[in-house]
Amino acid sequence: MSEFETTGQRQTEIERKLQEQAELLSRSAAPGSQSSNVPPSSIPEQQQSPAWPAQPPPPFQAPPGGYIPPAPEQFTAPKQPGLLERWRAKGGVLGTLAAILMFLAKVGGPIILVLSKLKFLLVGAKIALAVGSMIGSMWIDSKFFGWHLAVGVVLLIFIHECGHALAAKLRGIPTGIMVFIPMMGAFVTTKRYGKNLEEDAFIGIMGPVVGSLASLACFLMYFPTGNPFWVVLGQWGFFINLFNLLPTPPLDGGWIAPLFSPKLLAIGAVIAVVVGFRNPLIWVLLVASLPRIISGWKADPKTQTYYQVPLAVKWKFGVAYVGLAALLAIGGSFTHGVMVQ
Repeated sequence: MSEFETTGQRQTEIERKLQEQAELLSRSAAPGSQSSNVPPSSIPEQQQSPAWPAQPPPPFQAPPGGYIPPAPEQFTAPKQPGLLERWRAKGGVLGTLAAILMFLAKVGGPIILVLSKLKFLLVGAKIALAVGSMIGSMWIDSKFFGWHLAVGVVLLIFIHECGHALAAKLRGIPTGIMVFIPMMGAFVTTKRYGKNLEEDAFIGIMGPVVGSLASLACFLMYFPTGNPFWVVLGQWGFFINLFNLLPTPPLDGGWIAPLFSPKLLAIGAVIAVVVGFRNPLIWVLLVASLPRIISGWKADPKTQTYYQVPLAVKWKFGVAYVGLAALLAIGGSFTHGVMVQ
């Protein structure tokens, strides 16, 4: 046998085996076939698929500018109508009233908010009123007493009123405005009375206490300076604070006298008339004080808790009142003696 024949036989044998393998593969891939004689290792790796994926698929990510479905809406319970809304729904007079109240609440809320933001304007108005009336009093008083004495007396009155304001603050009572009245003095208001007569008496007596200390300081300035102006100013201060201790409203003594008996207000008014019968200022004060004088005369301290004050408190204020009045009288007399010399 020649070499060419042997080579041809081998080629024919290889072609026959390849054809048999192809037939086996086609029968195993055919639908409905029950089994396959082809071992798994003989199948290419690309044709073998795993039984379960090794990792879960990545989450969905929308491409830039792509559509993203909206999140599902959460369930919320329906809002129940309020009382005013139910009244308005019923109609009639009640419904009309409810509609008006709702409108006022809707409109008034922003207004109140704006006013609260502008609270500093009210503070500025109070300061402007106090400073303006003070300067006006100085200008009018200067026509009668000269600028130096007018400025000094008004400043002493200002210190006196600051004593009232400080006492009210110590008692937790907010103050209102301070106004100066030419040729008469000044006053400071509080937004409420004291809880009892003791608080009001404390606020009343602190004005003369602080004012007396300021008057004494003015008088003492005479000794290092030798200027008689300080003696005159100190004497005016002693007189103003002593006058304010008269036991009648609206003077400071009118807050202290009711500690012992509310009827003392009427007695103090009679004393004021006797002392200053020809002074129109006294009559103006008495007319303005009539409501308090009458209510004090009708008051019953046994049933009205406002007038019920412990005996120790009465003694404390009584000693302070009499002692302060005596010191002011002595100070006025002493300054008068210095001026005469």
